[in-house]
Amino acid sequence: MSTRLLRSPAAPSPGAAPSSPAVAIAIDPRAGVRRRPAPGPARRPRALAAVAGIVALLSAAPACESAATSAPPRPSGAADARLELHADDAEVWAFSARIQGALAGPGTLEDCAIQVGGDVHPAAIEQQRRFAADVPLLEGENEIAARCRATGAGELATPPVTYRVRLEDAPRARARAARAGDRLVLDATGSEPSERSGAELVAFAWSRPRGDGTAERLGQGARIEVPAPDAAGRAMIELTVRDARGRSDTARVAPPLDAPPGASAPSWIDDAVLYGVVPPFFGDPPLRSVRAALPALERLGVTALWLSPIFAAPEGDFGYAVTDYFSVRPDYGAEQDLRELVDDAHRRGLRVLLDLVPNHTSIEHPYFQQAERQGSRAHTFAFYDRDAGGEPTHYFDWEHLPNLNYDNAEVARWMLEVSLRWVKRFGIDGYRVDAAWGIQERRSELWSSWAAELRRVRPDLALIAEASARDPYYLQSGFDAAYDWTEELGRWAWSGVFDAPRGIAARLGAALAATEARAARPERTLRFINNNDTGARFITRHGPGLTRVAAAALLTLPGIPCLYAFDELGAEYEPYGGLAPVSRPPRGPLTRRYEQLIRLRRSLAALRSPGLVVVHAGRDDEVFAYVRHGDDASRFALVVLNFSEHPAKKRLAVPEPFAAHARGGLRDALGGAGAHLQAGSVGLDLGPWDARVLVPR
Repeated sequence: MSTRLLRSPAAPSPGAAPSSPAVAIAIDPRAGVRRRPAPGPARRPRALAAVAGIVALLSAAPACESAATSAPPRPSGAADARLELHADDAEVWAFSARIQGALAGPGTLEDCAIQVGGDVHPAAIEQQRRFAADVPLLEGENEIAARCRATGAGELATPPVTYRVRLEDAPRARARAARAGDRLVLDATGSEPSERSGAELVAFAWSRPRGDGTAERLGQGARIEVPAPDAAGRAMIELTVRDARGRSDTARVAPPLDAPPGASAPSWIDDAVLYGVVPPFFGDPPLRSVRAALPALERLGVTALWLSPIFAAPEGDFGYAVTDYFSVRPDYGAEQDLRELVDDAHRRGLRVLLDLVPNHTSIEHPYFQQAERQGSRAHTFAFYDRDAGGEPTHYFDWEHLPNLNYDNAEVARWMLEVSLRWVKRFGIDGYRVDAAWGIQERRSELWSSWAAELRRVRPDLALIAEASARDPYYLQSGFDAAYDWTEELGRWAWSGVFDAPRGIAARLGAALAATEARAARPERTLRFINNNDTGARFITRHGPGLTRVAAAALLTLPGIPCLYAFDELGAEYEPYGGLAPVSRPPRGPLTRRYEQLIRLRRSLAALRSPGLVVVHAGRDDEVFAYVRHGDDASRFALVVLNFSEHPAKKRLAVPEPFAAHARGGLRDALGGAGAHLQAGSVGLDLGPWDARVLVPR
C-alpha cells in the first residue's frame, strides 16, 4: 500500500504553538491503523464547580444492598419524585471518587448522604435539586448508593452501583544510595506506606541481584551501610519493603552515583543496536516465532528488540488501536509466550522493549464504549480529551483513536500502572513510547514524573520517545532518546536525502549538521532507514547498492541505530500491508555486511562515541567522509562512503590530532584496501557503493 502525503495548515512542530507553519506529514491509508500527526486538539477545562454547604449525616442509614428497598413510606402525591445517581458501574484508578446525583420530579432536597458499603458520607446539596460528595474507596469492589430526604417526598434512595478500584493498596519502596568513603549508605527512609490504609512499614530488606536470578542479601533496616563497589562497579541494589498487613513493594538503585544531574539513561543505551520486531511477520504463532528467531538475531549482533504493540487490539489492526493494555493480544499468543520470549532473550544478552501507546485508545476500548453509551454520566467520560462541545478529540484523520485526557489524574495513574505492570511482571527493559509528542502538547509535565516512577522500580530502563531528537524537552523530561526527525512533526531528518542520485552526500551532511546544531545530545538520536512508518522498504525504493552504503552510514554515525524486521535479509514489504508472515530472502551478502558492521560498531569504541568530524561531504562527488572519535584521539575511525554507482578516486585530509596517530598507516576494518598518510592526507580508490572504516594500524 503506497503512502500518501497529507498537508495540514496548522500541524505543529513538537511543542510549537498552533500558529506554527504548515508541515508535510506521511500518512498510511490503512484500515483501522493510524499514522502520523495532526494539529493540536481543542480542549476544555473539566474542573467541576465546588459544592456548597454541608448537611448532617443521615441517621440510621441502611446498608447499600438494601438502600433501594428499605426507604420508609413516602407522602401521598410524591409518586413522581425519584432520586437519580449520575453514575453507573465503573472501573476506577483512584482511592476516592466524586459521586453526584439529582432529584427528579417534584420537591426539593433537604439532606443527602452517600453510602459506600457500610460507611455513610454526607453529601452537599446544590440548588436544592442536586447533590455531590467526594467519598473514599477501598481496593476492589465498592457498592455505592445515595439516600436523601426531600420535601413532599420523604426519604428516597437509589439502586446501588459498583465502583471497582483497580489499584493495589500497597506501600511504595524508595531506595537511595550515597558514598561515604569506602562505604555505601543505603537509605529507605523515603519509602511510603500504603496509600489507602496507611499501614506501618515494618521491614526493609536489601539485596544485590545476581545474573542467575538469585540475590545476595545485604542486610535489613531503613538505613544500612555496606562496602562500596569499586569505581567501575554498577551493581544493582534492590530494596523490598513490607507493611504490617504483609503488603510489599520493590525498588532498585544503581550505584555509583557519580553521573551529572539529569543523566538518567541506562549505561547500555549508548552501546545499543536496536531491532524492530513485528511478531506476526515472523510466523504463526507470532510470539513463539519471534522466540525461534532469537538465535539468528543473536548472531546478527543486535542488542535490543523493540516489539510492535502486543496489547489487545481489533482483529487485523497493527496494534496502535488498543482495547486492553493489560493483556497480550490473543492472536499473538499468551502471557506465558511473552514471558518465555523475554527470558530467552535475556539469556542471550538481548534486551526487550515494548511499544507503549499512551496517547489514545481504540474507539473499541471498553472505557470509550461506556462513555459513548452513557455520556457525561459515565465515569470514563472524563478519561478522554474533549472539545468545547464535549466531543472527543483526535489527531489527523484518526477518528478511531480518541485522545486520552491527562488533565484527569486517574488517566495518568492508569497509564502509569500499565507501564509498571509489564516491567514488574515480565522484566521488560524499556519502552518506545508512541506519539509521545501528543502528550507533550496536552500535558507537558507528565513525562518527568512518569519516567521517575518507572526508574524508581528499574533504573536501567530505556525510554525512547516517538518525537524529534532536536527538541531538548524529551531528554530533559526523562527520555533517553528520540527520533531522527526534523522540527516538522513526523518528518524523517533524512527524508529526500536519497531521492536523487546526485547530491546525496551533500544532503546527508546538511541533515546531520542540522541535528548536531539543535539536538541536546545528537548521540541520543534514534537513527533508521526503515521503520513501521517509512512505507516501502529502503531496498525497494533505492536498490541493494545504495542500501549497503546507507546501512554503513546508519551503523557508523553517532546515534542509536535501529534496524527493522528483516532489513539484514533485504526483505521487501509494506509494514501496514497486513499481519502475515513476511517473505524473506535467504542469507546473502547484505546479511553478512550487516553482521560485519554491527560487530565493528560493538568492537570499536570510536563508533559508539559522540565525536564526529566531517571531512568531506560531496561538494563535487558522492563521497561522504567523517572521523569518529572518543576522548582518546589515537583510537579514531575514518569512515569513507561512496554513495554512487560509479567508482571514485579521492584524496582526503585527515585532521589533527588524528593525523598524528595515522603515520603508521590505516587499515580497513571492513576488509578492504588500507591507506597510507602522505602530507596529512590519504588517497583512496573507491569502488561503486563502497564503504571503508579506516583505523590506525
